[in-house]
Amino acid sequence: MQIDDENAILPQGESLRSYLVQPFVSKGDLKTLLRRRGVFTSLQDKEQSIPALTLSLLKPSEFVELQQLYTAKEDNPKITTQIIEWAGTETLISSIPDDLDVNKVLDLDFENFKVLNAPSFYPVPGSLDAIRMDFEIERLDRSKSWADSRKRFKASIEIQKNKSKDELIVISTHTAPETKQTNRAVTKHLISHFKEHGQIAQKAKVRQIRFCDFTNAKRFDYLLGLTRDSRYATVSFVEVVDIGLVPDEEQSLPETLGWMEERIRGLDLRGVGLEDSDFLANAKYRTCLLIHRLDAKFRFSLLGLDGNCVISLSFPEFNNGQNRDSEIELRIKNIDFDEPRRGLDKNEAKQMILKELEFEKIETFKALSKLEEPA
Repeated sequence: MQIDDENAILPQGESLRSYLVQPFVSKGDLKTLLRRRGVFTSLQDKEQSIPALTLSLLKPSEFVELQQLYTAKEDNPKITTQIIEWAGTETLISSIPDDLDVNKVLDLDFENFKVLNAPSFYPVPGSLDAIRMDFEIERLDRSKSWADSRKRFKASIEIQKNKSKDELIVISTHTAPETKQTNRAVTKHLISHFKEHGQIAQKAKVRQIRFCDFTNAKRFDYLLGLTRDSRYATVSFVEVVDIGLVPDEEQSLPETLGWMEERIRGLDLRGVGLEDSDFLANAKYRTCLLIHRLDAKFRFSLLGLDGNCVISLSFPEFNNGQNRDSEIELRIKNIDFDEPRRGLDKNEAKQMILKELEFEKIETFKALSKLEEPA
């Protein structure tokens, strides 16, 4: 929808409420919109913010902004990783089933999207121990106008064999929710195939990096280890700019945090140099706080291009519904180049930077897991 579209009808009342309750409109988006109007609510939940908006009218510019925020979130690549033990002796490309049909794997009879063409895995150039499948889905949304009802999203699955440790590393890059659903379905199908052919042991389990895999204190250590203490080749840490925290109701808060008890359900802190703030620097706070997101600014040098980016490391399903099985998800919230980029798509640059973080993400997790194992 464009502001100057004379046929556009702004939602109001019940139609506006129906739009705002959709999961793609975040509570943070609504909070920002209300604050811009000078409206502050005691809680950040949608139950408080939506009535404050439905009792008034949205400006055309405000509605377009909400739509653009959603589009940006969907198009932005996000990465998750899974690990499983590998017992096969053949190359990965020869181990993939010949009749892999992604649409059949998904069982899309009652879905509003489809996978386009017939994507398949191919060897990553220069390596027989890494394969990749790139694909594109098309979503049909009949609630929108004919011009906006169809939209396409790209995603990929890359599988790498770690020879030294006999394991597979599955790197899933998704954009919209439908691509995440596709990645999960294909990964599950492949693992079942590998087990049927003896390339993965029947009892082998997929390892994910989940919120519940850490104690409160180790979760702080892990996220800070991937940002402040990182040793990446192409990116260097600058500062922490945003953190998301929740008080742990099962732990007693120290006296200095008593103001949070029974009053604060969640806390989002934005600023500069937050790695030196008490919330991150004071080890006494870590056992009683649940950190679910940490955003950090990095300096990068990529294919002769330099710039800055903000990388978000988060457990999104914990933030949205206290789901402790939430996988960690990496995404780049914004990226700026020092000079105009030459022939490099911004999302391609994001994926290259995120891929740089993947192996350290895994190795840091393994190192912390070993530290927590009983002697």
